[in-house]
Amino acid sequence: MASSKPNPKKKNKATDLRDHGIAVHSGSCLSIVPWRDAQTSRDYVYCGIISTSSLVVQVDVANGRCRYFRLPEPCNGPWGIDFTLDGHLLVTSCCGRLTRIDPQSGKAWITADTGHWLWTIDRGADGKFYLGSSSDCRLFRYNAETEGLEDLGSLDPVQKYLRGVVDGDDGYIYCSVGCTEAQVLAYHIASGRVTKLLPKSEEGPGFQGIVRGPDDKLKIRALSGNWYRLAHAQAFPLPDAEARRMTKKYPWGVPETLPDGRTITGVEPDAIRIGEGPDSKILPLKYKTDGANIFHLAEGPNDAVYASTIMPLYILRYSPARKKLENLGRGAPDNGEAYSFGHCDGKLYYACYSAGNLMTYDPDRPLHTDPPGEMKWEDNPKLITNLGRGHNRPRAMCVDSKKRVWIGSFPEYGMFHGGLGCYDTVRKKYVNNPIVIRNQSIISLTPDPSGDVIYGGTSIGRGSGTDPVTKDASLFAWDAQSRKVLWKKKPMEGVNGILNLLYLDGKLYGTTGGTTRGNFTFFRFDPDTLEMDYVVPSKISGVREQSMCIGPDGNIYGITWITLFRWRPETGKIEVLYRCSRRDSKRYPGGSLFHRGAVIIDGRFYFSCGPNVRSLRLPS
Repeated sequence: MASSKPNPKKKNKATDLRDHGIAVHSGSCLSIVPWRDAQTSRDYVYCGIISTSSLVVQVDVANGRCRYFRLPEPCNGPWGIDFTLDGHLLVTSCCGRLTRIDPQSGKAWITADTGHWLWTIDRGADGKFYLGSSSDCRLFRYNAETEGLEDLGSLDPVQKYLRGVVDGDDGYIYCSVGCTEAQVLAYHIASGRVTKLLPKSEEGPGFQGIVRGPDDKLKIRALSGNWYRLAHAQAFPLPDAEARRMTKKYPWGVPETLPDGRTITGVEPDAIRIGEGPDSKILPLKYKTDGANIFHLAEGPNDAVYASTIMPLYILRYSPARKKLENLGRGAPDNGEAYSFGHCDGKLYYACYSAGNLMTYDPDRPLHTDPPGEMKWEDNPKLITNLGRGHNRPRAMCVDSKKRVWIGSFPEYGMFHGGLGCYDTVRKKYVNNPIVIRNQSIISLTPDPSGDVIYGGTSIGRGSGTDPVTKDASLFAWDAQSRKVLWKKKPMEGVNGILNLLYLDGKLYGTTGGTTRGNFTFFRFDPDTLEMDYVVPSKISGVREQSMCIGPDGNIYGITWITLFRWRPETGKIEVLYRCSRRDSKRYPGGSLFHRGAVIIDGRFYFSCGPNVRSLRLPS
């Protein structure tokens, strides 16, 4: 008979690991390419889908039937698709691999490995395929007959991204590069010569979008809004009348078309529309995934756990009282992720990448009923506002005692300063502060109990595509009334980010990201004396970003990649409550049990693990 005596070794440990399930199985369509079968004359559309396991879906235009082909591991993020002459698909991947798929046999294999994030692909006039990549603006050439790969080198010494690659059918490959001084380059296939095409006045942060117009000629709508035609390594300004027509008809780019002229557009993360007007039809993309990975998880209204998935941006909820996991559907017009959450007066607030939108969801009201492809975001969830300049990746959010939602962000692609926004939920008014700490982003926020002061932590990182120019992250205090920085303090040398920040009993508790010395730390800072009370080097690696909270016992709880810990504020003691063994970690996505989140409800600590919501029972 088993002993009923308590195990003293487990008295101060977290136990009872539970998996609450997967709420979202949808993926997000990143690429759309039409194909007509020469033998049957049937039209198909191939769609590249990102999910836990990325795949390509084949849609029969006539009847909507779908087949899908999984990309071999570790391929993910199919941003570009093209076809070989024998009908094979070539699919790009964020991990740098190029996948080749034979749709007849269903066979898929990795045909080349560039070692760089791959974006688009296009077949050149020489019959070879050209691929754009990041992070050093490198161009690759692939020979489908030999499956050989050539590295053609970086096309720009400063720009990080080579996102658009289009053959001009004139001996040149046209490339869109960015993103601090976005340009269009012409690569001469025969000689390898590279030519800049746009005047200096058209350069700026972002990307120049190359499109193939309805007349089959290459065009570009520059960041300024001006239109050009690209040919023979030159950019010719479009006549005013034609430019106006292009702007009016194609504000979001020129869609792909079928041979009969019908357009193909994405209307949902996993649906496409064939044609326009009343005769158009929506075809759902049918496939199976292992679930959509969770990007962020946080506490929401009514003692519930809320989370956002990664491309597509869906919102899910787990209610411990009802033991119910729900997919609430699309969360925003953005199709990236909700980067941060907060709640006030029974409503959930969240900020999203990539458009930088602030949304709200009321769990006491019914969900939206707009039909697919026609969501207006005017009811539930509701679009409150665009956060404005300085907000692309809204990493941080807090709600103060005056019912104001504060949002701190990484800036837009190619930009330098993260913004701090404030939405007053009572007055329904939003105010943005686009520059707070120059050349740094805001990555953590916590309010003073009075609501008069907001404390923040920064990252030395700036907008995507830019390099850091500062060496040390900052702690700062923001005066909510005067909208000014009260003080700014470098917590310690060589810290690149303050990933978590909490206010407790007059002190600031935070964790630092990687340092120039490769260390991670826990610290307690006194905002009155502007001095550190203590700094504790981490023996359990770095704390996950936005994954720390104050428990009902007054201690701080959080996760690293492999541990759940308790931090005793007065002593600075860090106690490991649960450790995922090296053997067990192999069973979880990315080799890690703990991914993101810190929610404590009824003595359980909730967090995400890949697409799953999980929890552990905390010790008494």
